[in-house]
Amino acid sequence: MQYLTLVPYFIILAGVGLSYAGILPAMKGWMLSALGVLSGLGVSIAIAFTGRSDLLWAAVFAVLPSMIAIPKVIRDLRYPRINDVATNVEHPSAFVAALQAAPNTGRDMSFPEKNGPIIREAYPNVCPLILDESLEQIFQRIEPLAKIQPGWVITRRDAKAHTLEGEAKTSFFRFVDDFIIHVSDQEGKALINMRSKSRDGLVEAGANAKRIQRFFEQVEKFKETGGLPHVEG
Repeated sequence: MQYLTLVPYFIILAGVGLSYAGILPAMKGWMLSALGVLSGLGVSIAIAFTGRSDLLWAAVFAVLPSMIAIPKVIRDLRYPRINDVATNVEHPSAFVAALQAAPNTGRDMSFPEKNGPIIREAYPNVCPLILDESLEQIFQRIEPLAKIQPGWVITRRDAKAHTLEGEAKTSFFRFVDDFIIHVSDQEGKALINMRSKSRDGLVEAGANAKRIQRFFEQVEKFKETGGLPHVEG
């Protein structure tokens, strides 16, 4: 029976590996890994019912993924059940390039009006960034900064509208989120707005809000130092 303790790990690794390689869609890879976690819990319970004290180590080994994953899932569920976050909830930027992506075919890419109050309450720091420079200067800095973000790919650059659009891919399961950054003029200063929308699921553990906050922090640092900040992979 102790050999069964390895099965959950094989299932989890298969889910991560197949989705990372693009063989499985991200959501299916995540679901496969979740099945692996649950199977480990089942194996552990089965071993416990045998009453064999010499297999206690096997029960602990089998349940270990559950001990790591379940608390994380509980933490993630505390975040709002929204997957579209914008700094300007009254007039959010509209996607253009994202509409042409095959996974978005048939999806409503408009910003949900109900998200506005939720964002204001849950993410008070997700708001437009205002910098005391011209929009041209800031736009020229934002583009190279966006290009060095891990997992980001720029899909549209509109210099006239001072807009960048792209896709952000997560590290493990390779979930893809669409984002758009727009710079406008506000009384001689640069006003930066950003929107980030997940393609899969509603429980995104605040990933879109965190993406916006991290990027804005880097934009401010870039302005202060005059050089591209180091970005962790």
